[in-house]
Amino acid sequence: MDRFVSIPREALAALLKASGSSLTPEDYMASLSEIDEYKKYPSRTTVATWSKYFLLMALILSGFWTCTPFGFCFESVLVTAILAVITFFEFRVQRAFRDHQPEAPTLGFRNQTAFAAFIVIYCLYHAFAPLQVPAQYREAMDPDMSQVFRLITIGTYFTIAVVGGVSQFCLAWYYRSARIRARG
Repeated sequence: MDRFVSIPREALAALLKASGSSLTPEDYMASLSEIDEYKKYPSRTTVATWSKYFLLMALILSGFWTCTPFGFCFESVLVTAILAVITFFEFRVQRAFRDHQPEAPTLGFRNQTAFAAFIVIYCLYHAFAPLQVPAQYREAMDPDMSQVFRLITIGTYFTIAVVGGVSQFCLAWYYRSARIRARG
């Protein structure tokens, strides 16, 4: 369905003049094509919708984990707060793409880059932080087994950092490419 209504040139000129605009009908129509450049990317709205729901699920799980007696600590509260901020901005990004706002690609790029940085920093912190093993297990554990656990922990967090960080940064560039294509 076409969203434009056919209007005679003279009627458009009269409307522009009545609104106090100095644009000619030709200038006005040329300015519409600039706005339409952002409307050529409806797939980013869909991707942003999926992303916001993914982040919302992560936030809910993080909040649930933070509220349990086993998970309540400063780190859990901090992670939940950061996820809440990133989720809030992802909802704004999705709305900006849905409403065809020109700043949507930049907002999406910033938010996903921040999320990628958060994933990488979180994983590197845990990969290189001292291993948290309860005292009763530490006494019974063979020193070689402790080293194996340490290597598994480093490998796991490094893998999550690479996969999570790279995938979120790729999503950031996917959002930003809407702006780059609109210019070119």
